[in-house]
Amino acid sequence: MTTIKNHHIDPPSLNYLYFISFIEGGVVMVTELAGARLLAPFFGASLYSWASTLSITLLALMTGYYFGGYVTTKKHFKSPTAIIWLLLLSGLFVLLLPVISKSIMESTLHLSFFTGLIVSQMLFLFPPIFLMGMMSPMIIFQITHSVEQAGRSAGNIYAISTFGGILFTMGFGFGIIPNYGITLSLTVLGIFVVLLGLFFLIRRRIAVVKTVVVVFVIIISTWEAINHYTNPKELLHPSERLVKKSEGLMGEIRITDLRQRTPQGEPFYSRKLEVNNMLQNLVLKDYPTVSLTYYVTFIRSLIGQLPQNETALLIGLGGGSIYSDAKLYGTDIETVEIDQRIYDYGLKYFGMEDHPEKNTITDGRYFINTVDKQYDYIILDAVVGESAAGQLLTKESFRKLYQMLPENGTLIIEHGGIMDFSSNSLTPSIYKTLEAVGFNVSMYNPMQTKTFGDVVFIATKNDTFKKEAIFIAQDFLLRGGPMIDYEVSNSDFDETKAVVLTDDRNKTDILLRPHFISIRNSARQNLKTLAK
Repeated sequence: MTTIKNHHIDPPSLNYLYFISFIEGGVVMVTELAGARLLAPFFGASLYSWASTLSITLLALMTGYYFGGYVTTKKHFKSPTAIIWLLLLSGLFVLLLPVISKSIMESTLHLSFFTGLIVSQMLFLFPPIFLMGMMSPMIIFQITHSVEQAGRSAGNIYAISTFGGILFTMGFGFGIIPNYGITLSLTVLGIFVVLLGLFFLIRRRIAVVKTVVVVFVIIISTWEAINHYTNPKELLHPSERLVKKSEGLMGEIRITDLRQRTPQGEPFYSRKLEVNNMLQNLVLKDYPTVSLTYYVTFIRSLIGQLPQNETALLIGLGGGSIYSDAKLYGTDIETVEIDQRIYDYGLKYFGMEDHPEKNTITDGRYFINTVDKQYDYIILDAVVGESAAGQLLTKESFRKLYQMLPENGTLIIEHGGIMDFSSNSLTPSIYKTLEAVGFNVSMYNPMQTKTFGDVVFIATKNDTFKKEAIFIAQDFLLRGGPMIDYEVSNSDFDETKAVVLTDDRNKTDILLRPHFISIRNSARQNLKTLAK
């Protein structure tokens, strides 16, 4: 047996390094998960944000593994104390991650979307994961006492680290972050890791001066993190007042009240619901069931004129305005919403009626795959702004929705916030996919333009939907008139890239890319203006 002469400590005294490996694996996964969510208010939660997060995480781990192995050849890094210092330093980064990340992303608003995305994550996500990546090869070095043990030591450490990642991901992903938000979760986790590192350093009997300095840095960092959590800096318009803000795995939700004026100059207050700085609903504050969004107003006028409207399914609550409008017609309506917070805030801030027995908190695609029931009409309100639930827009999903409708049933799909019809290929792709299933399809823009706005798809099994006979009522948003006056066609969009969307070849993110970048750049420009 060949002995490796690299340390002077009895093996039993190194058992705590296995625990550090477990913590390291868990913290890496939570940091990655939180890093993607911290991006959302500035860069969205699209496939591009996740691809960037995964790439930066892997880059940080790769370089961390390399440098961690390299420094074991250096004198000052051969002691277990070096590992503890890395644990402490990475804990400080995690503790300050909510503070650092927001400051960095506010500073990169002037950059292009993809440049700002990569630069931001390199500055706030890379460092803590890099430091934690260094720890695994250094721990392997410490616990390996012979060449014959090297493979087993490496396998044990990576298995323990991965096991920690699994447990932390499930614990934080399914329990802690959804209930307590990202900032508080990272603050508590960071404090735990820092105190753990301090405990091990004290056990290693570090110098008194170093101990005092470390404690001072920990106190300052903890104070800054707690202050950021209790007194967050919000980028708001002068006429805007924050009502509620919460963080979760589905993104940052913010509800604000705004002072606005009517075309006649009369002041009034509205209430706005945003997810990741993208508008989801806007209502009158004093009459919160009355939406000030075009497509909701359009659908409200349409519901009462459908061939059948006694039962309905709404996928995507958006504050509950469509649900409230359907109830005005006496419709027996069920709702599906993936984020419990949206349902809760609909009750508290948007006047929605409580209907727990008629509401399901789950993914819309999972719901339609498991339900065995028909509805007179189904409204799919899950394609708003940058948020496109691609799993609901495929041929397989539409086929299931087709089966859930009676012969005279109606499927209504909303694709909102399109800034440029001519560069949008998702709309004609949805149209082609609906037709491929057998739907009769027509499209309408409540804003009555051919260049931008919302698109409302009407899909039926037969020709019982008589668009020529439907009249849209006039109100404060819509001019009113025959429904055909609102109609748009595929020629108004970019048909050259339109495809039939399937589960196997779902190009939603690719088709939505120009739309996504344009609205994200617009949102980031607004944030930049408010940050001045």
